[in-house]
Amino acid sequence: MKKFCLALLLLLTLTPVEAVLAGPMLKLTSPTGSYENGATFKVTVGVDSGTAKSMAVDAFMTFDSAKLEVVSIEAPTTPAFVFSMGKNIYNTDGKFDMSFNPSGDAVLSDSTAIKGDLAVVTFRAKSTGTAAVNFTCTAGSTIDTNIFDTLGNDVIDCASNINGSYTITAGSSSGGSSTTAPTTVPTTVVNNVTSAPGELPRTGGFETTLGLMIFGLVGALAGVALRWL
Repeated sequence: MKKFCLALLLLLTLTPVEAVLAGPMLKLTSPTGSYENGATFKVTVGVDSGTAKSMAVDAFMTFDSAKLEVVSIEAPTTPAFVFSMGKNIYNTDGKFDMSFNPSGDAVLSDSTAIKGDLAVVTFRAKSTGTAAVNFTCTAGSTIDTNIFDTLGNDVIDCASNINGSYTITAGSSSGGSSTTAPTTVPTTVVNNVTSAPGELPRTGGFETTLGLMIFGLVGALAGVALRWL
């Protein structure tokens, strides 16, 4: 008997307090992360009603509009509710909200404990810093984040909701290839003729050489003629 009591006490001691105290809640997956400014990232909104049977869920969210904007809200691969009643995005105010319930022809007898994904929200990072994404939730209020039971009561435990906090970094450089200007090779100009380094300057072109040859030939002929006079 003593061994049994000791084992029970040890089990209770090792059981996380959060697991014991957590009530019907909404949560973000993943609740944290680090992303570069300008990048987009996805966050999944989920629900866990515990043992409470639910027919409808509302998710009212706030975010830092100076650092984030909502790009889209889409259905997850396997939604907890197959029917969404609506979604609204207010990027200027840093808010968005969603409502969910089972298929349109569901009745109260179809109510069950709900656990799974509700929506996938895509954010775009706008500025560096830490950006919070929180559920707007007040105990007893039915005009914010709610988990409604079959009697229409809001059974959510606001303290159990899992909010998000995301770090936006400046990121690395663009990494694009840079363009290097071609190296200018100095040149030498002599008599309007250009030569590059390592090349001997040229003193004349073809026309100059031809003129000199003609001038020399005329001079030679004149010399011969004078000798016969």
